[in-house]
Amino acid sequence: MSEHRNLFSVRSQRAILWWGIGLALVFTVAFIFLLQMVPTKDPHWTAEQVNSWYGSHATEVKWGAVIAGWTGAFMMPILAVVAMQMARVETGRWKIWSALSLVSGALMSLFLALPPLFWGVAAYSAPRKDPEVTAIMHELGSLTLTSTDQFFIFLWVAVSVICFRPATQRVKHNPFPRWWGYVSLWITIMFEAGAFAFVPRSGLLAWNGLLVFWSPLSLFGVWISIQSWLLFRALRAQENDPDTELTPAEEAAAVF
Repeated sequence: MSEHRNLFSVRSQRAILWWGIGLALVFTVAFIFLLQMVPTKDPHWTAEQVNSWYGSHATEVKWGAVIAGWTGAFMMPILAVVAMQMARVETGRWKIWSALSLVSGALMSLFLALPPLFWGVAAYSAPRKDPEVTAIMHELGSLTLTSTDQFFIFLWVAVSVICFRPATQRVKHNPFPRWWGYVSLWITIMFEAGAFAFVPRSGLLAWNGLLVFWSPLSLFGVWISIQSWLLFRALRAQENDPDTELTPAEEAAAVF
């Protein structure tokens, strides 16, 4: 019976992970081809230019906002699986790092879903509102997307801690190898530039610049891809070898 429950949990985690990845792919398509925000628009645009662009692309942007509204929470199922696997390898009664990663997933989803909403409002209002209103909604969406990176880093700090703990590496079929902790820590540092988007309108730290837009966007995709691969590999091994949970003796013997 215990083995049956374990296999059900593993298969459920795999299904939930595929669910999140599917949502992420649809969101990405809408973000690139409907919302057309890769890259984000020139920060130097005047209110009239912003209003004109939204007036010309209102249909695509509004449908992009619809689809993003359905799929913007894609990090919640992905991070649910990450948190479950972290809890599996995290020793001790209180799984605080696992809980932190789960909370981070909810925050990520919030700040990924809000920018398309703001851009959708800009497209919705462009034909009948003052250009300044459209420009404000556009800027709110662009700055919300790029300046809230700091809310993402709680996940990567938690993953790094789990990866660096010696006890983690003693667990069979562990999806958090030590090298992955170094990558996650590096991504954490690279994401810290996002808040600078409020200051310049050109250069590396503008909302369409290398350090504020392109680097976080690329690293975010890299992190999801590699972590998903590590999770699928671990889940496959756990399914083939269901008796992979830490025993009470192993927990007692594990040290930070």
